[in-house]
Amino acid sequence: MAASIREEEYVEVIYELQECGNLKIREIARRLGVKPSSVVEFLRKLEEKGLLEYKKGGKVQLTSKGLELAKSLEAKHQLLYRFLTALGVPKEIAIRDACKMEHYLHPETIARIKEFLSKCNVVELR
Repeated sequence: MAASIREEEYVEVIYELQECGNLKIREIARRLGVKPSSVVEFLRKLEEKGLLEYKKGGKVQLTSKGLELAKSLEAKHQLLYRFLTALGVPKEIAIRDACKMEHYLHPETIARIKEFLSKCNVVELR
């Protein structure tokens, strides 16, 4: 079962905070604009889906499945950001738009953008 947009947003924030060493419930709540109690409730849902491990007291860690999703979202974000900046979209706007687009675009659309950028030599693809 695919992750919902909200689940993707949580996984992204958790991944970013985990990478910078600031993974705290309050920081997740601040970034997502919700209450800490809402974060705890949602973390339990993500744990049930196998995306993370959550221990009372704030210990949160992405599972391999959660990490895979986070890296996939990060790659989509980077691809869309490069696409938008190649079109001349200002960086600040491209960052915001890429963040929104990564959750809504069909995988086929992402594949076509990747193919287009590759043909135009706009981005090195992994």
